[in-house]
Amino acid sequence: MKTHILDGRLIIFFCIVCCLVSNVVYAKDHSLAEQIFERHKSTLQDNEVQNVLPDVLKEYKESETQAKLTEDSLKQIVANPESIKELIPAIDEKFIPLLNGNSGVQALFNDADFHTLLQDVNAIAELTRLIKAGWLELRMRNIITPLLLLIIIVALFTLGKGADFLVDEAVALSTQWGLGKAVIGATIVSIGTTTPEAAVSVLSAIQGKPGLALGNAVGSIICDTGLILGLASLIAPLSFNRQLASRLSNVQVSAGILLVLACLPWTSPMKAFTQGGVLPQFIGFVFVVLLGLYIWQSIRWAGSTTPEPEDESNAESEASNTFGTLLKLIGAMAVVVISAQFLIPAVSILATRFKVPDSIISLTLVAFGTSLPELVTAVTAVRRGHGELAVGNIIGADILNVLFVAGVSAAATDGGLVAEAHFFQFAFPAMLFILIVFRIGIFVSGSQLKRPFGVILVAVWLLVIILSGILGIDAH
Repeated sequence: MKTHILDGRLIIFFCIVCCLVSNVVYAKDHSLAEQIFERHKSTLQDNEVQNVLPDVLKEYKESETQAKLTEDSLKQIVANPESIKELIPAIDEKFIPLLNGNSGVQALFNDADFHTLLQDVNAIAELTRLIKAGWLELRMRNIITPLLLLIIIVALFTLGKGADFLVDEAVALSTQWGLGKAVIGATIVSIGTTTPEAAVSVLSAIQGKPGLALGNAVGSIICDTGLILGLASLIAPLSFNRQLASRLSNVQVSAGILLVLACLPWTSPMKAFTQGGVLPQFIGFVFVVLLGLYIWQSIRWAGSTTPEPEDESNAESEASNTFGTLLKLIGAMAVVVISAQFLIPAVSILATRFKVPDSIISLTLVAFGTSLPELVTAVTAVRRGHGELAVGNIIGADILNVLFVAGVSAAATDGGLVAEAHFFQFAFPAMLFILIVFRIGIFVSGSQLKRPFGVILVAVWLLVIILSGILGIDAH
């Protein structure tokens, strides 16, 4: 049996992690946004402030009132919080009580450097990213550029190797269990790649940021189906079992429709476009139950389809230890996910240092961010001739984003997940549109998703991203 050994490569990766944790090397120069963030860190990391201030900064940046702002006007706002409406007419009303009763927010507005920052749209964007950043990105921002480059190189290497091992072990497991690769991709592999995202979403919901969980789920579906599956089919045609893929795709589209229907305010459905809706807590528990049913039914469907013949190179895996294969598969998924967790913030920080425009960072890193494990798994599967695994992984990830990510997050909060009006105006229609396009592709493609259809999927994704940019809506 073929054995994979990570040897000293992963040791290098984890040595770098230890280097970060032990505060060994720091960058000396700090931008104005970083200085302000460090000065007011306790205030800016307060959950209540994190929920509101980024939107206030966004509204201010889009209001084009920078020229009207003076240090005196900032102090006047602190003295009379209601006067901020004159500067930002569309301000979130929740911010005014904060400004009125939070001494930390008042200190921020009285800071002369904060006034200077508000004159620079790029500095505003950087401060917004810092407020939203996770602990790892904040830790990495202090690292010097050469070490940051080394982290990116090592993370890319381990990401690729981890994906190689993941695909090999997933194929071996499908042989040992007598299940199709699509089912392994749609269940075990998808659960592995979406679990970290679910953990972050649940934590965000518990901390009072439920909108992040729903945004992650919807944005990931759009990115996975359009961009990732599109790119994978451009590399090579994706072969799949048509009967099984058709059934799984039906579940995929149904899950998307179910999410939209569950968020609708059924007493006044049309108000969803102006006031939004809520994914209730009890529906979250229903989604979790449906998740178990989905996994069970997928395995049943796999048993009723004719398995594809395996070549002799896979014959040895049938006699191997299934438990050992499963452990190696879990280990490979962990390597992929951890590598992605380091890679995205490192590239984002480096892009900021090299003055890459904020719009470019948003359209690339934000889109790839949470979907990077699915991307590298799909590309590796296609490169190794296992297109069915790639198709199954993306379909499964979409279903799990609804039933697992959104479901568990809603179940963890008393008030459920808030779906703001823009979800019904743009995000939900975009998600359903791209899912239906993919479903049509499965129907007309026979047993392969070919390159022309890959072009269509990527084009649809680009259309969604361009429209979201024009409308000022975050599609991910």
